[in-house]
Amino acid sequence: MYLMLDVRSTGMSGKDFAYALLDAHHIAVMPGESFGKAAAGHIRVAMTIEDAKYVEALKTLCAFAAQLCE
Repeated sequence: MYLMLDVRSTGMSGKDFAYALLDAHHIAVMPGESFGKAAAGHIRVAMTIEDAKYVEALKTLCAFAAQLCE
């Protein structure tokens, strides 16, 4: 199972956001651009870890995105 999240409000492409998140927090997501033009500006988040770690990773991802929107 996975989610596609819109990250365009950060001013970054899905690719740039994915690499910045990986560099800053060691959280890997797939850039939407990997899935075609319609998914540009999004990231794909796969639910492949235990629930507690997934919740923490999503909190970190959301805080990271919020910082970029400031």
